[in-house]
Amino acid sequence: PAPTAASGAIDDPGQRGALVVRDRVVVSIATHAALEVPGVSRHASGLDRVTGRDLPRVQVHVRGTRVRAELDIAVEWPRPLAEVAAAVRSHVIDRLDALSGLQVDVVDVRVPTVTTAHDTDDDVPRRRVQ
Repeated sequence: PAPTAASGAIDDPGQRGALVVRDRVVVSIATHAALEVPGVSRHASGLDRVTGRDLPRVQVHVRGTRVRAELDIAVEWPRPLAEVAAAVRSHVIDRLDALSGLQVDVVDVRVPTVTTAHDTDDDVPRRRVQ
């Protein structure tokens, strides 16, 4: 007879179950990875602050063990946009592979916002036009 878990023996690894990585975990990994790249900053303005649609914004599509990701990021001025976007793409692919074990098919990076140092610092008072 085959050994069982009740008898104290370890089952065949193929019989133990499966690892499920939820989409929100993949979003979290990609978001943190993007923020680790120099030149990428958190950014929210106006209504985005209220709705929680700040940058970086990440959408993922996970099918089985494969993932596609779309990121919108804010890049600090005067960083070169193409270089920062390429660095984000590469770093997100590396981190998703290392931390989730998923195969990354595509990472699309868009830069809808360019920020300055004071745009991202909430402690600096903003000037108002009267």
